Amino acid sequence: MLAGRFPHFLTALMLACAASPLAWAQTGPSKPVRSSSLTQQRAQQPGSAVRMNRLIVKFRDETADKVNAQSVTAAAERVKALSARLAARPSAGPGTLAYLKSVSLHTLVARTSVPLSHAELSALAHTVAQDPGVEYAEVDERVFPHFVPNDPLYTSQQWNLQSSASQSGAANLPNAWGRNVGGLPLNGAGVTVAVLDSGYRPHADLVANIVPGYDFITQDGFNNFFTANDGDGRDASALDPGDWNTLAAQCDVENSSWHGTHAAGIVGAVGNNHLGGIGVAWGASILPVRVLGVCGGFTSDTAAALQWSAGLTVPGVPVNPHVARVINMSFGRSGACSPTYQAAITAVRAMGSVVVVSTGNDGAKTITQPSNCMGVIAVTAHTATGAVADFANIGTGTTISAPGNNIYATSNAGTTVPGADSYAAYSGTSFAAPQVAGVAALLMQIKPGITPAEVQAHLVNSARAHPAGTYCATRTDCGAGLLDAFKAVYTLLQAQGIANAAPVIRALPTQYVLPGAALLFTVTAGDADGDVATFVGSGLPSGATFNSSTGVLTWSKAQPVGDYSFVVQPTDGATLGASVTIKISVTNIIPVNPPPVVTPPVTPSGGGGGGALDWIDLLATSLLLWVMRWRTAPAHRRSGQGDHQ
Repeated sequence: MLAGRFPHFLTALMLACAASPLAWAQTGPSKPVRSSSLTQQRAQQPGSAVRMNRLIVKFRDETADKVNAQSVTAAAERVKALSARLAARPSAGPGTLAYLKSVSLHTLVARTSVPLSHAELSALAHTVAQDPGVEYAEVDERVFPHFVPNDPLYTSQQWNLQSSASQSGAANLPNAWGRNVGGLPLNGAGVTVAVLDSGYRPHADLVANIVPGYDFITQDGFNNFFTANDGDGRDASALDPGDWNTLAAQCDVENSSWHGTHAAGIVGAVGNNHLGGIGVAWGASILPVRVLGVCGGFTSDTAAALQWSAGLTVPGVPVNPHVARVINMSFGRSGACSPTYQAAITAVRAMGSVVVVSTGNDGAKTITQPSNCMGVIAVTAHTATGAVADFANIGTGTTISAPGNNIYATSNAGTTVPGADSYAAYSGTSFAAPQVAGVAALLMQIKPGITPAEVQAHLVNSARAHPAGTYCATRTDCGAGLLDAFKAVYTLLQAQGIANAAPVIRALPTQYVLPGAALLFTVTAGDADGDVATFVGSGLPSGATFNSSTGVLTWSKAQPVGDYSFVVQPTDGATLGASVTIKISVTNIIPVNPPPVVTPPVTPSGGGGGGALDWIDLLATSLLLWVMRWRTAPAHRRSGQGDHQ
């Protein structure tokens, strides 16, 4: 580890003399000022002292290059040719360009031969963008997790998942979990949620829902794995080695955050396992994709990972076998939406995947990128009372607010390298966004083919209004309101014709009974959203009783041979189902495996037995029974001979 970080130690010594205090944006007087106990967001615009050497270059999508562009060698040749063209220009600028890695088929990362200041690198990006074969170029900036550490006074309860009746700001999950889809509990089953973050630890309360992910963090330079902190570049292990930092050159000195493990647990910690907490989509598959390491990560790696998660091709990386329909990104940086991010988000959205992004923790009235890109669900944070959290960014582009204070989930006890499984309560928009991603997974389970636009519409249209008297109550830049999982789920169930569906009586055979025998059977019914049905009965046979709550019919009075019927209609308390005629046949001969019968509604003429022809029916039945017994008896019995021992 020390060898890998030694170049950064030298940089830290040089920067220590030149560093000046950073000016932090403060909130206006109409909004509470951030508490000084909260850790400030780590993302900052690079200062003049920080040297950088990475550009993201998007080449034009030329038809002739479509096949060759999938080769890493071909990608390197494109960058080499670009560098040669730049060198021929009168104002070529410093250094040459070399291929580093790919973001997508035509978007590459090029490295300059010498480190440059941010201003110099920005100027070079502008020059590169003038090349006829280039669509755009930009600095490969670092992104940082939106993270506010927990406070010792916070409790470790999952208030955020409770009913909104008990906590004004809660996400109202219990009612959502109470629905059924195809006879299965609504828990995100069958949906894969990608968590682009710092990776994961195999926590006992999480690992059962983990599917194989990928590590997208590449080396910072030749044999330099400072950001990755695992000694190598991109590989198939998304395990989090820790992101602690001891050098102040790039970011704050701090312990490992286990940011990805916490976010993953919020989305999909295993539920109903008598262990720890529960995730919003506790039956979903979690795809961990490692993009954040020491001091955050890079735009290029996060954009590449975003596309890979949705099933798109990234040169040099195996195809993702676990395509994610929901992708959570709890990180960002200042500035307008990067064209690299926008291109990736547009491509992912076209694949049918929903992208959920946190808005940032500066207490500002502008949101960070990529939450300010088109096509994402941008999530800010509120407290248990429903008021916007003092650290949460709001502003144009904010979609919705979710609980963000004291969010309890899976973590790790290690301060640097991994330690034992643990749980922790953290605050930040980073931990509001995964709750929205979890609800999106519930919607995906209800309607597997749902589009990203439909998901967003159900979330927005079902949001509860910001509470009266709070800062966001009269504003339009705080999003649609507070996340309400049950209302979001229910609006989709209604649209699918599942919610409030009329209960249906299961197909029942005719009920047969011998003369004089008692009859006891249960009528069963239910609806598609799991409501318990009660019944309305009419036309009961004489002597029969029917329990409308349980559906149990009791008929103990002896009846003459004949067919009887009554009408039963199920209801879930809100909707009446179709009425069904239940037949009862009193007979001396009971068929074997009688076929199920459900008949159209009838108006019964009343129950009761007896009739002028009942004795004829009884005589005919007795005669038929005697004939059947005679035909099946042994020959010696039909001849009058007895049995012999």
